[in-house]
Amino acid sequence: MSHILVTMLGKAASNYREATYAFEGGSHRTSRFFGLELCKHIRPDKLVILGTTGSMWDNLLLETALSEQVELEEALLTLGEAAQQDKVQQATLDQLAIHLQAVLGIPCELRLIPYGRTQPEQTATLEILVNCFADNDTATLDVTHGLRHLPMLVQQSALLLQTLKDVQIAGIYYGALDLTQADITPVMRLDGLLEIDRWTEALTHYDKTGDYAVFVTLLRQSGISQAAVESLQDAAFYEQTNNVHQARGKLRDFLSKLREEESRCSRHAVLFLPALKQRFAWVNEDKLHLRQTAVAWLALEHGNLLRACIYGFEAFITKLTQEQGGKPDSFEERKYTKDQYETRKPSATWSDYKLLREIRNQLAHSSTQRNADVVKAVSNRAELTRTLHHIFTTLIPKTHG
Repeated sequence: MSHILVTMLGKAASNYREATYAFEGGSHRTSRFFGLELCKHIRPDKLVILGTTGSMWDNLLLETALSEQVELEEALLTLGEAAQQDKVQQATLDQLAIHLQAVLGIPCELRLIPYGRTQPEQTATLEILVNCFADNDTATLDVTHGLRHLPMLVQQSALLLQTLKDVQIAGIYYGALDLTQADITPVMRLDGLLEIDRWTEALTHYDKTGDYAVFVTLLRQSGISQAAVESLQDAAFYEQTNNVHQARGKLRDFLSKLREEESRCSRHAVLFLPALKQRFAWVNEDKLHLRQTAVAWLALEHGNLLRACIYGFEAFITKLTQEQGGKPDSFEERKYTKDQYETRKPSATWSDYKLLREIRNQLAHSSTQRNADVVKAVSNRAELTRTLHHIFTTLIPKTHG
């Protein structure tokens, strides 16, 4: 597992302007190329520099001790001419990387990337960025130099690295030359933006699955206490085990703690807390069947048909129990309500209820079925999805808002 710094070079008519960069901790470093000073500051295990066939490779290398090596003068001059003609070759960079490694004292890679004019070229750049790392590496990314669209690709690569290779993003840096004051250029950290991406992804995942656990890691990282996080984990467990009453209690505990601890949250997390609270607002309602109904429909829409059957059936029983003024978390009252319903067999819902009950039993117990309607319903995914959709529309119509 290595710590790798990836920095970039742009295509420019002249050299970059020299700047004195102010790093965290109060240190200042002066250079034309921010990436070289960042490398000295963070001391990675490897330096990777990405650029195009027209990037100022020669100016970069002349900013290092290679400028003092007489034997490289011709090679660097030739490199500059190739850059002006937009014809730098990878083989040339591979040879010069050996010399750069000798003067910097760490492994170095100089790598060509496409300009990114088209989507295939942009994808190729992402692939190159991702392939700079092995599983479980640590990445520091620098977006100071390079073409103006590259920071967007770098951010996407950071998300891909975390997802595909479990790479830890130590930082995304930007030397903000335009914000220079009194000859001091601030160094900005942009990796906090990744937290926004992770929250957005988590909300999307929750809206598809209804799984509270997707927020656990984000909340812990944002500063929420372990006690609050455990309440949310317990809520997820109880809902997975079809104990919505207990899930509601744990969610109420979580929301109470969240109100007390909200000031501890990161500023990025605070942006998403209203959306989180809105999604958990059902705990303040008495109609538990609405939550079970929502979970059942979510499961159906995303192909979790066993979960859809279980929650759909229980939502209907909960609804009947509450309509009769009973306690939906009481086993005895649920059973009584269910038995009374099955005795009455209301014509408007009975056939759909009976079919759902038999399908649930079939999926849960793999019993041998002689009921032709059940056999047909479970014959394939499309048929079961269609059947459950029809049953749910009758028994537990989808709610909105």
